Amino acid sequence: MKTKKVGNDVIVVDGIYKGIDLFICSDVHYDSLKCDRKSFKAHLEHIKSIDGKVLIVGDLFDVMGCYKDPRSKSADIDPKYIVRGRSYLDLVVDDAYEFLKPYKENILMISYGNHETAILRHRDTDIIDRLVYLLNQDSEFQTQKGAYQGWIQMMFEMSEKSSRMKSYRIAYHHGKGGNARRSKGILYSQLDAMEYPDANIIVSGHDHNKLYDPSNVRRRLHWNKRTYTYKDTVHWLKTGSYKKSADDFGWEVEKGFAPKRLGGWFVNLEMKVSLVTDFEGKRKEQAFINPTVTEAVPL
Repeated sequence: MKTKKVGNDVIVVDGIYKGIDLFICSDVHYDSLKCDRKSFKAHLEHIKSIDGKVLIVGDLFDVMGCYKDPRSKSADIDPKYIVRGRSYLDLVVDDAYEFLKPYKENILMISYGNHETAILRHRDTDIIDRLVYLLNQDSEFQTQKGAYQGWIQMMFEMSEKSSRMKSYRIAYHHGKGGNARRSKGILYSQLDAMEYPDANIIVSGHDHNKLYDPSNVRRRLHWNKRTYTYKDTVHWLKTGSYKKSADDFGWEVEKGFAPKRLGGWFVNLEMKVSLVTDFEGKRKEQAFINPTVTEAVPL
């Protein structure tokens, strides 16, 4: 299996045969004192044990402890990131690398969230680029740096001897909008399905809500040598978070935000070949990829 980037916002994964297991997550906020690293590590260990791949869709980092950052004070920063003579951001990136190093052959993509773009904008350093560079040193599998919004095109081989390919497209966006207390962002499901008509799975995070909606079913027309109709489903995922909610003080409490379900999602993509009948009554093999979505349950 190999990955390559086509522009800044498209990653192509070649050489998938029969299926692939994915661990999709976002909003880990790894360096926060509230990060549930125990659950995050357990989920990484699981995907490694089945030789799967990891997609981290923004806000891997929290990084709110920079000088004069009004969002936090010294008590909110892990003491190991406060070392005389060392840069706070360097210490955070180095620590994240050591944590993720055992899984570098499994991490397919790390993309940007608003916490990383804030550092890029205000501190003029790219912590995602630095981490991906470290992970790719002496690694056979190359982790790709994603964008804030983009695509992952998974290319499945129809058979070991055939050159025929079946593509499966994942659209991702770190997230947009505010905290929807009643709907929890579910209204974006249909809107996103319209905005990304070529997507099979749509993934987003940011608001820490954790939802899965497979209700967007489309009527499709296949028009290539043989003509027939079929239906497919757009699977919509909100990826949750690994940052525990506050219960006593802080911005979340003052705004009245509800507690969030931690963890991410495991997605198994398995290709199956079925016989379909076209308008002329002729039978033809057609490949279908149906995802099985399972919650990555927090410990």
